[in-house]
Amino acid sequence: MNEIGEKLKKARQAKGYTLDDLQQITKIQKRYLTAVEEGNHEVLPGSFYTRAFIKQYADSVGLNGEELINEHTEALPQASEKPYQDNVPNTQTRSKPKSSGFLATVQDSLPTILIVVLVIAIVTAIYFAISSGGDNNGTDSFIQGDDSSEVVEVEENNDENEESQESSETGEDEEEPQSNEDEEEQEAEAETDGQQAEEIDGSANSTTYTVSGQHPQDQMITLTAENGSSWVSIEIDGQPISQATLNDGESLEAEFDESVSRIDLVIGNSPVTSVELNGEDLPFSEASEGAVRKVMEINFD
Repeated sequence: MNEIGEKLKKARQAKGYTLDDLQQITKIQKRYLTAVEEGNHEVLPGSFYTRAFIKQYADSVGLNGEELINEHTEALPQASEKPYQDNVPNTQTRSKPKSSGFLATVQDSLPTILIVVLVIAIVTAIYFAISSGGDNNGTDSFIQGDDSSEVVEVEENNDENEESQESSETGEDEEEPQSNEDEEEQEAEAETDGQQAEEIDGSANSTTYTVSGQHPQDQMITLTAENGSSWVSIEIDGQPISQATLNDGESLEAEFDESVSRIDLVIGNSPVTSVELNGEDLPFSEASEGAVRKVMEINFD
């Protein structure tokens, strides 16, 4: 392990890079770069990231990272270490597990259930109203004597008009919840329509986006792990915000406002990690397909 560190350190010095320079190039924290050079792999967040950091370091100083790892594979730790977890500030980020399938199904079906209950209640009320009206009409017709046929005909027409009016009101009541849902969806679309994200550059392990338009005052970047674990970090306007190892179904979120000009993300296991900006998916560049560790830069105009 120390032999690898010596090779990397000499290659870095030959390039004239300081550790701070290399941190900016690779987006790997300086303390991890120092640990790689010194062979202190216990500081690194797991054997998977040990190999990933060494390869990224080597590629950045002109060495072949894949060959270097293969030459010294016996000196590297095996992938059986305890997962790494940094403390994440509660005020800016939060992890949230996925909702259970049953609960999600009930929540999705709740508007439909309420509409069905409302329709049943209205139809029941109409039925009792018509039944009561029919009994009264029979009594009135009997009292009228010879003119009963005319009275019955007039009152039947009134009943039909009342049924038509109540059915119309029922239709309006049924459409009202759907109308409210449509208005909420249109408002949500109006908020996101003012902001557009465009990929302007993509390489083997990085993707750069430019986000233009009207930026909301309250914004959020979300990283989610699906079908695996992934180490991730978030940096806003050059300031490290948080980093963590996400297990399957967990998310890391960071809130920010419209004054932010740049966000840098480092994703340790990109095949199982998705990125969302204000609820909109930001895919990785097709040019970086096949790479595991990826960097994403988001610039706001």
